[in-house]
Formats: sequence, structure tokens, C-alpha cells
Amino acid sequence: MAPSRGPEVGIARVSRPSPALARAQASWIAAMEPWLGLGYRSDALGRYLARKALARGVWVVRATAKGPPLGIVVIDDGVLLGSFIALLAVRPEASGQGLGRALVEDVAARTFAARRWLYVSCDGNNAAALRFYRNLGFLRVGRLPDLVRQGRTEILLRKSAGKTSRKTAAKTAIKAGTKIPAAAARVGYHHGAS
Repeated sequence: MAPSRGPEVGIARVSRPSPALARAQASWIAAMEPWLGLGYRSDALGRYLARKALARGVWVVRATAKGPPLGIVVIDDGVLLGSFIALLAVRPEASGQGLGRALVEDVAARTFAARRWLYVSCDGNNAAALRFYRNLGFLRVGRLPDLVRQGRTEILLRKSAGKTSRKTAAKTAIKAGTKIPAAAARVGYHHGAS
């Protein structure tokens, strides 16, 4: 993917952390939902974040160049002709300031420079996360039952460089003569099979 320092977005600065800095974010992530409810442990999550940072798949967002990380994203590159957002978290006290959006937009720009798709999955019961990703132009492409935990369904979402919103996708499908059920169009369900 692209260089290690991302563009400044509003007050946010996106950059790659050292493995030690990435590992240090595990304690606050493991203490919040959905990771808390899924039983994630800080030590194991810290090892994962450090390993991913060493492989250059982690970015953090800060309010200032030297400030503490307020959010973090982990990317797996080369998944289904694209990249996959494996983890996105923003500190609760920094929530609502556009930091998650800044991270996703930065990752999308890096991904679309070389890849066709950007994927993410989230718990099917997490309405706020689903709304967040749909507002950023992601469309639902599938259900993944029992992926993370037995009895829970993850929703797989995908964004392409060319589609910016679910309204645009629905209009494109209508122009192409594709019939999409009204309920599916309202929730941003991609017109492919899932």
C-alpha cells in the first residue's frame, strides 16, 4: 500500500504506529464493546496489534502530530481483490469527532490506489456500525452466521472506488434494469446474491 503517513483530515492526522504503540492500544479496545462482550483479552489483542503493525497493516489517528492515538484501524490486504478492515476502534471519549471516518477514508484512498474493493464486517445487531459504514458508501454483500461466535451473524459489507452511497448503487441498478426489493434497497443491500 501507500506511504506511511496519511493526509491530515480536519483535525485528524493518520500515521503508522510502531509495534509497541499499536500494542499499547489493546487495553482500551478490550474494555469496550463489541470486544468486551466477545471476550477479547488485552494481552492477546496487544500481540495481534503489534504483529499487524510490524507487517505495516495498522494506522492510528491523532488530533495532533505528537498526541496520543485516539483511534486505530487494522487492514488485511489482498482479500477478495481488495483489502479488509479487520478492526476499527475509536476511544469512547473521542467518539463523534469524525476520527473513525478519517481512518476509513484514509484506508479507502490507500486501497483504491491499487485494489478494487474495500471490505468490512460487523455484528448484524450493531445498528450504529452498520449505519456508519453505509453512510461511508459500503453495501451489504452477505451474511456470515457463526463467524465470530456461535449464534451471532456478521454482515459483510463492501465498498468500491466507484460507488459512494447506497442511493447511487440503487439508482445504478434501476438504470441497468436490475430489480431490487424495496426493503433491500433501503438497507443498502447489494444486488448480487448473498
